[in-house]
Amino acid sequence: MQASEQDTPLLVSRNPVLFPEGLRVARGSGRERWLMVLLLVLDCAVWCGTYIGLSELSGDFNRYGWAEVVVPMLLSVFTLSLVGAYDPRSDMKSPGYSSEHLIACLAAFLVSAFAVYLVASFGGAVASSRAIFSGSFLVFGLVSLFQRRLFFGSSQSLRESRRLLVVSDSECGERFYKSCMANGLRQQICFFATGDAVVGSNVAGPGSPVYLSDAAEVLKNLEENPHLEHEAIVIAAPPEHLANDLLTSLVAVHFEELPVYTMHSFFETYWQKMPPDLLSRTWPLDSGFQLVQHSAFASLKRVFDLGLASLTLLAMSPVMAVVALLIKLERRGPVIFSQTRVGQHGNLFTLYKFRTMEVGSEFKGLYTVEGDPRVTRLGHWLRVSRLDELPQLWNVLRGEMSLIGPRAEWIKCVENYEKVIPFYHFRHLVRPGITGWAQVNYPYGASVEDTVQKLMYDLYYIRHFSLALDATVILKTLHVMLFGKGR
Repeated sequence: MQASEQDTPLLVSRNPVLFPEGLRVARGSGRERWLMVLLLVLDCAVWCGTYIGLSELSGDFNRYGWAEVVVPMLLSVFTLSLVGAYDPRSDMKSPGYSSEHLIACLAAFLVSAFAVYLVASFGGAVASSRAIFSGSFLVFGLVSLFQRRLFFGSSQSLRESRRLLVVSDSECGERFYKSCMANGLRQQICFFATGDAVVGSNVAGPGSPVYLSDAAEVLKNLEENPHLEHEAIVIAAPPEHLANDLLTSLVAVHFEELPVYTMHSFFETYWQKMPPDLLSRTWPLDSGFQLVQHSAFASLKRVFDLGLASLTLLAMSPVMAVVALLIKLERRGPVIFSQTRVGQHGNLFTLYKFRTMEVGSEFKGLYTVEGDPRVTRLGHWLRVSRLDELPQLWNVLRGEMSLIGPRAEWIKCVENYEKVIPFYHFRHLVRPGITGWAQVNYPYGASVEDTVQKLMYDLYYIRHFSLALDATVILKTLHVMLFGKGR
């Protein structure tokens, strides 16, 4: 029996009102992707060309096989991808990115050297020249960074020429705009009113954008301005503030034309953090989580923690002995500072660090501040260099901590935070870490507001718990240790 017209699902037939003919969205993001593909191809060409070229110039001095060419190339591309080398949102001209780029190349060099000279050449195979191998990586690191600084202007101009269309009410609109300003979003932002927002009013006070028109006009705006570049549409409002027809159209546009984000997914995609007040009580039960108790990655992570913590303790034991001696000579009191911290699932444990403050300082305030007089001169240097964290490796061996995870907080701080920050307890779903996604993306916090910001990064880490994210944290931690500030 033939279905009647009213039985036809809305998404099957193209309604001329909901899906206006002639709707064209400029694919600026597509050009960005091609630019990133170009950088990928150039990186591969630079490595292969440099290594093969130097090898050929040396004549018979350097004999090489496929492993010396392909393995380092693949490892270099992988490590660079961890620091955003193929992400058009990366600020590739910033000093921070430059240092992370070079650190990633150094990590790729060390892993490649291990693979080429110990694994691939096992059994007596002739290994290539170490000087040429090292020189090729040096050239690759500098040239690949120069390429990004050269092309970054094109990528930046593409992003700044595009518009972000935001459907929002007054409360979410103000919050979203302030978040965009705080995170340095480059795109032009156009707001459309829904709920209690008023067309023509400022989104966040004088000087901020105004609501251009009603939310129902957002698709018409796309149709009437086909010459403009569009980045995405963001729904920064509760779903009940949107008419069913508009919501249905936005879903279709998301699949056919350009991305449509909720405010939650926008924060997650663009800024790699998740606001706790946008979550639900059942958030950890959502599909896609990798942190289930017996996942393969959780087991691999524990093996990695045990192996690296043991090796680091062994390698750094002379340094730890010197630090302990210096602490003892500088001030009277214990060398090791211990404190009760909150671990996985809320379990309490004793955390160990080298003492960097006067004895009893923890009872004179919850936070340390810039120039805190309680911090000793040696302690300041230990905090900046992160050497004060080395005794926590013992906590890692005991299974109370991981190398990577949310910061282990003092029980008194946790008691305060759980009263005022929604879903703060979610950060205890994983073992706390010596370093973590929040630690490398946000400076030391000395307020509840700072704690909320760091919680956003912790929740993102929990949601995207993976080997690749851990590797990214390690590379960023090296950058922080070399160029960051401690308190």
